[in-house]
Amino acid sequence: MTPSTGKPDYKYAFSLLRNAQVFVESAVDYARQDYRHQWKFAILHLTTALELLLKARLAIADHKLLVAGKAQITARQFDEGDFKSVGIEECIERLDRTCGFSLNNHQRQVITTLRNLRNRVAHYIDPSADTPALKAAAAAGLNLFIEINNAEFRDEDRYGARTMPELVVDLHKYDDFVKERLSSLSERLHSAVRPRTRHTDECSHCLQDAAIIIDDEVQCLFCGQGIAVREFAELMSDDGTVETCPACGRPSVAKHQRKDCEPTYECFCCGYFRGAGLKWCDRNGAEIPRLHPVRR
Repeated sequence: MTPSTGKPDYKYAFSLLRNAQVFVESAVDYARQDYRHQWKFAILHLTTALELLLKARLAIADHKLLVAGKAQITARQFDEGDFKSVGIEECIERLDRTCGFSLNNHQRQVITTLRNLRNRVAHYIDPSADTPALKAAAAAGLNLFIEINNAEFRDEDRYGARTMPELVVDLHKYDDFVKERLSSLSERLHSAVRPRTRHTDECSHCLQDAAIIIDDEVQCLFCGQGIAVREFAELMSDDGTVETCPACGRPSVAKHQRKDCEPTYECFCCGYFRGAGLKWCDRNGAEIPRLHPVRR
């Protein structure tokens, strides 16, 4: 098959995207309930969400690519849904050939696992006895949906649906999802510029340690929430004042003033400080290093 030369009609892509978002919201709601007999519905809705998301991306290239095989259909048939659409595997193949969009082996395996589980559920084979496997598959699928959505549709109108950061925050207590997402982000976290101090160790939205610095913004890779470097420093500063760091050049030096002690001026990005020494303690009160030694 060769790419169509016709102009794509984006209304089909946006409709598919909207439906994908509705299904993934439902999957998240089932996952949050964490009831043994509800996980099969999370799998069903999540698999559908991923299929619709991939089809939305294909429709951006040309909505006619959604038609299975070589069938020719009219615009009316398309609007009425009177045609056979491509399956998820054929959709992935067409995306690769026509759009340069491809999935790696792990991502393909996630989809295969979800598809197989969906088939078991759809044919009345109750998988609820294997809840750990359902949770692991759902976690991987939710993370994959977020990755594709953020890469291909980050700036699209949400049609009133919850944003990806909101959905991620909803899932922050879902241990399997947290592990899967952090694992998928490990390379990016390792290669990114990250705050060297511990002020960003817990994102205020998702509670994860996944903050990076991009230009003049601090962004949590886990949930996608971001805040300007200056604004973060202003919130940290005891009097709201911020200085430009002489070491890294960012507007990131906040003032710490404790009672009658000498004030300390600290850059939360690179760790520069002057004034009284600073100490950090863990939740048990044990002193820990102020800076992350392996971050740059």
